[in-house]
Amino acid sequence: MVVSLQGRRSDEPVTESSLIWGTAAQILGTMASEGVIDKEKLDSLYIPVHGPSDEELREIIQEEGSFSITEMRVHDPISGMDRALLTPNRLVNSLRAAFEPIIVQHFGSLGEIMDEFVRTGEKHLSLQRRSQVKHARNPRVMLVVSLTKA
Repeated sequence: MVVSLQGRRSDEPVTESSLIWGTAAQILGTMASEGVIDKEKLDSLYIPVHGPSDEELREIIQEEGSFSITEMRVHDPISGMDRALLTPNRLVNSLRAAFEPIIVQHFGSLGEIMDEFVRTGEKHLSLQRRSQVKHARNPRVMLVVSLTKA
């Protein structure tokens, strides 16, 4: 079995905003402050998300004992990528792909909620990009682990 999940580079703690859910939460917060979604519903939204380091993931798998690790790789999805390709539209549509089922289920099946999520996210990420000093290293990585049943 191969599992791929978002993680972090090291065991150093990262801020919520540097994780994928933190960015989605900021966008939803803006939508709630603008009255697009209900603030009480936003306050009741809970998604336990954890981005482990490769060492932490290794420990979890080994302690649980059902699987053994055949191979594990850490991949920076934007390494070597032309930064011009990381447009706010692409980034927010990636968030949409990851969180649309959860957001629609929690806030209702109105299609316009996700369209507004994209519009708000593009504005948010454009402003963030302009005001933020570029980090030399992305704290987010993809962990890919090949497992066999123990």
